[in-house]
Amino acid sequence: MINQKDTIAAISSPIGEGAISIVRLSGKDSISIVNKKFSKDLTNFKDKTAYIGKILDSKKNILDEVVLTIFRSPNSFTGEDIVEIACHGGLLITKRVFEEVLNAGSRPAGPGEFTMRAFLNKKIDLTQAEAIQDLISAKNNFALKAASNQLQGDLSNEIRKFQKKLIDITATMEVSLDFPEEQIDVTEAKSLIEQMTNLLNSMQKLSKTFEDGKIIKDGVSICIVGSVNVGKSSLMNAILKKDRAIVTDISGTTRDVLKEDIKLNEMFYELIDTAGIRKTTCLIEKEGVKRSKTEEKNADITLLVLDASKKISKDDLAFIESLSPKKTIAVWNKIDITEPKEKVDFENVIKISAKKKIGLENLYKTIEKLTFKSKIFKDEIFITKKRHQLALDEAISYLKKALKDLKKDISYEFITIDIKSSLKGLSKIIGFDITEDILSSIFSNFCIGK
Repeated sequence: MINQKDTIAAISSPIGEGAISIVRLSGKDSISIVNKKFSKDLTNFKDKTAYIGKILDSKKNILDEVVLTIFRSPNSFTGEDIVEIACHGGLLITKRVFEEVLNAGSRPAGPGEFTMRAFLNKKIDLTQAEAIQDLISAKNNFALKAASNQLQGDLSNEIRKFQKKLIDITATMEVSLDFPEEQIDVTEAKSLIEQMTNLLNSMQKLSKTFEDGKIIKDGVSICIVGSVNVGKSSLMNAILKKDRAIVTDISGTTRDVLKEDIKLNEMFYELIDTAGIRKTTCLIEKEGVKRSKTEEKNADITLLVLDASKKISKDDLAFIESLSPKKTIAVWNKIDITEPKEKVDFENVIKISAKKKIGLENLYKTIEKLTFKSKIFKDEIFITKKRHQLALDEAISYLKKALKDLKKDISYEFITIDIKSSLKGLSKIIGFDITEDILSSIFSNFCIGK
């Protein structure tokens, strides 16, 4: 994938029937390759201008009438010569056009190879390259906004600000090392400590945004749990506004796990309905209960459904004690019959009637509150990838050590070593000091034509 000498080609539009499909080439021979198959001479075509013509097969027969656009190096997405062929959007005709440009001298692109070339040619940095894939796969408006901001360079600029401050601090220390007569006095030392402390706080604040950033990007899983016949399936159907789960008066109707995607308050969620938690001798139901507990453990949010018309049993209490209070919402159901007469020790308690659809808005608001735990919203810079957080935390750990040594009046010679290691950690985020394995891992998740 790292080889940039070849000219690559790919179908860059989704596979299927439509009005238009795009076949795309990038590389030093893109124009000459397409010139072999186009009905007009491309040599003197203007840059970034669309031209109508015909794609010819190996026998010079007309294959399709197309619109062709040239983007010459370095003013293109990849930094190389790019040719885009907009042909008719049928499966067969698109495949035939693609085959002709391959036969003329290009090779099939690998996953994300166009974007990788843009990165390698310094048209974008690595965070912007990753943002392109996030933009394509965004599941909600928050994720779309986050990816768009990252593509515009918001995260990159923040990392570069951190780097500049570290470089300035290092420069001050190295002047003192190189020119002993320019020793840093007490006031300047205090200023360095203050600068490093403020920088450390800013870096830690950005690292903590990963929790919400991941939620915005990947969505949230909500697991509905509780005893048999408390209304778990009814609640799932009420939230989905359709009869997804079977609801009966028979205990233990739900034996397996049901999952559905849903959007609430502009956020993407995976809603999970589970088997009722109880002791049973039925092997099938035992397996259902086991799966219920596993799903609850792995979920981001737990909806504990309780029957307002019944007392909480000892078995229920044992299960309740196993739940995490931080991620659990206790949901008293069936308040159309009666109000709950007991209390449960959870911060978030909601009363609803799944059958009558009472109290659902309060439930949605509570879900939103748990979703955004640290109140990070679309106007703030945040990180959405574990790779970014790991590299940032590496930089933070070295800066912490440097700050600690500075307060101990350790020689600047040793402190600057840790600061430079901190700089190296930050560089990994935007694409320096990156191994080929990491690059391949990142771009392997892209679609072929991007």
